Amino acid sequence: SLNPERSPSPRSLSRASTGFLFKGHEQVTSSMKYTYVIACQIYGAQKAKKDPRAEEILYLMKHNEALRVAYVDEVSTGRDEKEYYSVLLGEGKPENQNHALIFTRGDAVQTIDMNQDSYFEEALKIRNLLEEYGRYYGIRKPTILGVREHIFTGSVSSLAGFMSAQETSFVTLGQRVLANPLKIRMHYGHPDIFDRFWFLTRGGISKASRVINISEDIFAGFNCTLRGGNVTHHEYIQVGKGRDVGLNQISILYLSLSGVEKAANSNNNKALGAILNQQFIIQLGLFTALPMIVENSLEHGFLQAVWDFLTMQLQLSSVFYTFSMGTRTHFFGRTVLHGGAKYRATGRGFVVQHKSFSENYRLYARSHFIKAIELGLILTVYASYSPLAKDTLVYITMTISSWFLVISWIMAPFVFNPSGFDWLKTVYDFDEFMNWIWYDGGLFAKAEQSWERWWYEEQEHLRTTSPW
Repeated sequence: SLNPERSPSPRSLSRASTGFLFKGHEQVTSSMKYTYVIACQIYGAQKAKKDPRAEEILYLMKHNEALRVAYVDEVSTGRDEKEYYSVLLGEGKPENQNHALIFTRGDAVQTIDMNQDSYFEEALKIRNLLEEYGRYYGIRKPTILGVREHIFTGSVSSLAGFMSAQETSFVTLGQRVLANPLKIRMHYGHPDIFDRFWFLTRGGISKASRVINISEDIFAGFNCTLRGGNVTHHEYIQVGKGRDVGLNQISILYLSLSGVEKAANSNNNKALGAILNQQFIIQLGLFTALPMIVENSLEHGFLQAVWDFLTMQLQLSSVFYTFSMGTRTHFFGRTVLHGGAKYRATGRGFVVQHKSFSENYRLYARSHFIKAIELGLILTVYASYSPLAKDTLVYITMTISSWFLVISWIMAPFVFNPSGFDWLKTVYDFDEFMNWIWYDGGLFAKAEQSWERWWYEEQEHLRTTSPW
């Protein structure tokens, strides 16, 4: 029974109590309008294994009422039989997004990666951003609202600074031009906001086919453009992003890309033509830095842009960009000729730690070390037998960029490796490398343990060759 003395009348409600009731109503309303869905397809397996990461996700769910987790549950029904609920058919990350999309609600969906973070003052602008859906940009309303990204890992290391500057020019200058006047966005940024109903009726924001469409980023932009969507880019709001900070992470990121490797040729002197055409890679490395200089000039002023450029040169940014272009050209060409594209996780962690020589050798032997040594031998033979090389000035002028490429491809993994020239770590690296060379572990050895196993895996792509 209720005590009439304790039940307050409408007139006796205090100011504090009305504020509390309004606050509760406001919280429920916001929970109905905004829902956070974590796409973690292996959460069921993590929970069964009592993985600490599953406990952390459960902790977040208990303390955030609007948080949901989309995952795939696995149930054993017999000796070798298993049943899967919400089965994934395609690649891990793209299909993970498609699986999570069905659990979302509302008119708009914002995709945020685990390596991203927002700011309170930026969250206040979300209402303004959503109002953009009511405006016409040309003859149509927007279907993708492009959002600027702020790279907050630039101060971790020199490599992180290079990637931060390069990424800033990519997600700012490039997306400006694509959105206005082209109204397209071939590679959407992960903070972008999608018209949920528009994309649900047009295949979603990711492609479900396995191997063929491994990049969820590019498909959304392609799909939107080909189906008559409209893309905008808004710079009054930004979302933080953590970029790769280690050389090996950056190299693994380039494995996920695809392109064309140029072939060098010359009618009179093929060796000379091959050497001179290597300057093309050096020029591409400089072209990578030019948008960064333009962007810094627009945002911070010309003198500050020049100072930043000189600082990066003192930090050997040219060596890094030349080395990264070697990574791209090698794996682009290998993917075109032999296929084998697949999704590769880069980690996105703060990897500022020493990498062993054997790990660097496994990753860069085919793409950089062997090619650099071959090019160095060609330059040496050319200096010994070519009549043009008798003039020292002519030889230096013709081959200085090629020698810079050789030095960059060989030395970059050691220059940008933390404690790469520490004597004690060098001794440990030598012992580990010799153990990797002479390891005899049988058929079940991994590439990280045995040189022989690594060699066979390196030759695996030669079994398939593109007809083109």
